[in-house]
Amino acid sequence: MERERVPWYWQARTAALLALPVLLTGMYGTNYVFLAAHTPHRCLVPECEGGDGVDGGTESPVWAHATKVWGEWALLPDEPCHRPRPVAAHCRNATAFDNTTLLPCDRHLYNHSATIVSEFDLGCQEWKRTLVGTIHNVGMLVSLPIMGYVSDRWGRRAALVGSGVGAGLFGLAKSFVTTYPTYLVMEFSETVFGASVYPAAFVLMIECLGVEQRILASLLLGVPLAEGAASLALLDYVTGYWRTWARLAYPPSFLLLLYPWLLPESVRWLVAKGRISEAIKTIKRATRGSKATFSEETIHRMLATDQVTEKVEVVVEEESLFRAFIKYGALRRRLGVCFAWWASGVFVFYGLAVRAHALSGSPHGNYALLAAAELPALLLNTLLLDRVGRRPLLTAAFLLTALALTVIPLLPEGSVAGTALFLAGKMGATMALNALYVYTAELFPTRARQRLLAACSTCGRLGAILAPQTPLLAAYGAWVPTSVLGALPLLSAALTRLVPDTLGRRLPDSFADLGSSATDLSELP
Repeated sequence: MERERVPWYWQARTAALLALPVLLTGMYGTNYVFLAAHTPHRCLVPECEGGDGVDGGTESPVWAHATKVWGEWALLPDEPCHRPRPVAAHCRNATAFDNTTLLPCDRHLYNHSATIVSEFDLGCQEWKRTLVGTIHNVGMLVSLPIMGYVSDRWGRRAALVGSGVGAGLFGLAKSFVTTYPTYLVMEFSETVFGASVYPAAFVLMIECLGVEQRILASLLLGVPLAEGAASLALLDYVTGYWRTWARLAYPPSFLLLLYPWLLPESVRWLVAKGRISEAIKTIKRATRGSKATFSEETIHRMLATDQVTEKVEVVVEEESLFRAFIKYGALRRRLGVCFAWWASGVFVFYGLAVRAHALSGSPHGNYALLAAAELPALLLNTLLLDRVGRRPLLTAAFLLTALALTVIPLLPEGSVAGTALFLAGKMGATMALNALYVYTAELFPTRARQRLLAACSTCGRLGAILAPQTPLLAAYGAWVPTSVLGALPLLSAALTRLVPDTLGRRLPDSFADLGSSATDLSELP
């Protein structure tokens, strides 16, 4: 069935149903930015806070004690992990401590108890804090082949529902854990089962609108994805405690259990599995009440043709992909460029999310602004990709990101201009990543397009795994993390010169087509 003849209201219904799981995955996707956020802490000083010092009594130790008089000699500025060695059992004056000898903290006090850092006492163990984000993204990498198999074996809808409900189940269980190792296990499990919501939704949206409408599909799903990211910050601000956040954020995912009755399965998948009668029912349901109606005989003939075509393409792909990689230098060059694009693009996109806490002002407000910066990026891509071309737009997006982020370290810390440039960098990173979904697919031949796009996406997951570790680079200088995030897009922009633009050109059908110039459609009769 021709995709453009599907009624608009059926497409709108599908987009609305897919918006909920995509919004939720946008909320869950970087939850570690707040749930495992850096939490200011200091040493507990028993000599001063145990009721035997100038404070007197048996007050409960609180963060405000650090501002009292004894903090001048019992604590060191900008040193949350060590304290002066006590030489007396009191802290009445500076003679009670030896400032030339430092001892590691036996216990820590935290500025607030909103995160797992204070809950599991991760103070002065920064690597454990950043490991949460890395484990989260390792789960995303593992999720790809598992949910890809589920999608091919049991359907796109099954992958969407299973992934969304799995995220909700393990995410809710995460809110009840009492140890750091158990938290990591739940974090990993949540993303293994829940990280494939967006890919499944994107495939369903594409197969509803038609492959030629993938730019529109990116916009329709990109908006709720950005809204989900903003909701993460809003809900964390309202709840103020990571367990409460989890117990409110994850239960809505159980609404997806209703989707087997609400969301239609992909007709393309039904055809590929030989379930022609179900595909016919779905087509009739979609065209009910519209002028685009077909007889059952016509639908049978149309679907049978598609089925044969798909089977032939799969056989050819299986027989030629590995040999083509060895034989064609153009294929190796395009793969190498795409691997670099995806690894750096995803690294920068998630790295900026992690660095939001380094901006001046409210971390919740800053993160919501970062999410909002994705909306104009998506709109610009929708308007410009088919006008200025894939390569020029991708190059401009990379350069915008690089310019904005490399200038930030030159500005005064906490300046408004620095925040504005950070938002510009996020907008550029979003434009680049969104354009990659379209451009990468068009660089490869039809028979291997999906497989090679999946390989590039896997490289992007590797960038996501490394992104949560960017705060550790601050140990070499506060300017280092942002500079690294700015240098990678500059390299990616240079690599765009190694591959052709695809706008207005016939896409390659075979590997042999990669070695010759693409055909300009304007030259065709």
